[in-house]
Amino acid sequence: ADSLVVCEVDPELKEKLRKFRFRKDTTNAAIIMKVDKSRQLVVMEEEFQNISPEELRNELPERQPRLQAGTADDVCRK
Repeated sequence: ADSLVVCEVDPELKEKLRKFRFRKDTTNAAIIMKVDKSRQLVVMEEEFQNISPEELRNELPERQPRLQAGTADDVCRK
């Protein structure tokens, strides 16, 4: 267990995620994060507002791991 290296989360990203979580806007939004290997830090790569799941999927690289935090408007209505 001594050789296990765990990444920290960038303090600016933590604050951005806290605000993102409690935002009042009802549009779809996402924050894309990546690991900065040299600093062993999870950092924000890009933020999207009013983006569909399909558009978001097209923005993500195919072969590079990314983390995503997202919100979606509840469109399930009768």
